[in-house]
Amino acid sequence: MTDTTMPNNFLITGPPGSGKTTTLERAVSILRERGFRAGGIYCPEIRERGIRVGFKMIDVMTGEERILAHVNLTQGPQVSRYRVNVTNVDELSQAAIGRALQEADFIVIDEIAPMELHSQGFRRAVLSALESPKPLLAVIHQRTTSGFIGEIKSRKDVKIFEVTPSNRGNLPKVLAEAVLEILEENRPL
Repeated sequence: MTDTTMPNNFLITGPPGSGKTTTLERAVSILRERGFRAGGIYCPEIRERGIRVGFKMIDVMTGEERILAHVNLTQGPQVSRYRVNVTNVDELSQAAIGRALQEADFIVIDEIAPMELHSQGFRRAVLSALESPKPLLAVIHQRTTSGFIGEIKSRKDVKIFEVTPSNRGNLPKVLAEAVLEILEENRPL
């Protein structure tokens, strides 16, 4: 018997600055316009005087914010010039993704990357989202091909979309349509 299950986990990748988060946000916007509820996490940059000094983590459904990593933190694992606040990542990712699994129509994770992976709670929440029948739209670190990220990329229920200059304009629509197909299939009659 062949496995004909359609992927319901859609991962966006590409080099830094390629527009991964913008692509994700536009796809989410299209789905919200159709009346579907998003849940999960965004991890936007924190800038001071135009210079990136860290990242925060935001719960998509509640708007709650926590520091993910910052140049001024003195404790926590170091990734590049930032230190990661693992407690914040544990607590907010588990709460936000857990809430999304219960209440949202689809799940958003921006981003599955080395900083977030210092949190075991984040890893567990990501696996729960991947195992869920709900569609997942996530940004995933491009260069990493081994470990936790490599395992996610090699899953049979995952489809990876790379953001390029030529597809950046149309990719949000393509992603939204892929999620809509899953949402329509799962909708009760």
